[in-house]
Amino acid sequence: MGCNNSTKRAPALAAAIAFFCAGQISIAEAKLDCSPTANKSDALPRTAAIGTNPAGTGAHAIASALAAVASKATPIAAKVQPYNGPNAWMPLLESAEIEMGIINILDSHMAATGTGNYKSAYPSIRVISGGVFPFTAGLIARDKSDIKQISDLKGKRVAWDYGGHAINQTWQNAVMEAGGLKASDVAQVRVSNLNDGVRAVPEGKVDAAFTAVGIGVVEEANAMEPVRFLSMPNSDAANKTLGRYGASVVKSTPAAGIKGDTYVIGYPLQLVSSAKVSDKTVATLLKAWSDNLADLQSIHPLLKRWTKETQAIVNFTVPYHAGAIKFYKEVGLWTAKHEARLKEICG
Repeated sequence: MGCNNSTKRAPALAAAIAFFCAGQISIAEAKLDCSPTANKSDALPRTAAIGTNPAGTGAHAIASALAAVASKATPIAAKVQPYNGPNAWMPLLESAEIEMGIINILDSHMAATGTGNYKSAYPSIRVISGGVFPFTAGLIARDKSDIKQISDLKGKRVAWDYGGHAINQTWQNAVMEAGGLKASDVAQVRVSNLNDGVRAVPEGKVDAAFTAVGIGVVEEANAMEPVRFLSMPNSDAANKTLGRYGASVVKSTPAAGIKGDTYVIGYPLQLVSSAKVSDKTVATLLKAWSDNLADLQSIHPLLKRWTKETQAIVNFTVPYHAGAIKFYKEVGLWTAKHEARLKEICG
């Protein structure tokens, strides 16, 4: 995923890519289903749905852009279907009621293996695009508060649980751990989803909440009352902690809530599909997005990080879809390293 040319990038992004490509993922291994595509049809579907988080989130913005380009450039009418999070739409992907979803690298592995935040495994999940990298996130607090860094949250009220988007809690725990805090160090205030947690900060219901950088709901909260992202420690120890989750510390680009040099968490936000979606469908969509990359990137700032290099990542944690592999081979993005990784995780 751009491992060969990361030195040409901005220093923070280059460091993140180098960290990720160096194989710093230590997600617990569990058995994966790597069976071939079940849907052998050469006929394209009339419609295709992309499961996302609620409107105002990064996942929703990315899916909306993908759906717009796909609907314009292919015979497939793509649409966005928002839910509280992947825990809510994953059963629909497994049962072929939706065709795709936006999900981060750790969440996809948990879903495939029935570990972490998932009580059941969803073995049909397949990556079709490495997506946006780095997708950045962190904890926000009111700008006027005395909370300036992660360690200042001790004894404070922090949004907790996040309902159908349970992976937010996992990432929040990781950020807190990297900042020297345990779950028991804060007062936990349950919220139903990410958006409710973010809005609770300017409303004064919580002192901090986890959220992505550069998304609509943060801009909304910042307009209610200025907020700031709390800077993480930019240290080897913090990166070691985050490496267990497939993430790293990155310097944020300018956005609402970013005050000066601010270090946040960065990880891949992927587009996944199912082994029940045909190779023809996946390859058709990937070609449309590749051929119209400039249009795609112009729709939302997050899509600037949807690049040619981030589509076929090397350290994937669930198998790539066979249709995606075929497409990436044709365009020269699938290499011997990808084949080795596929063999490694599939056995």
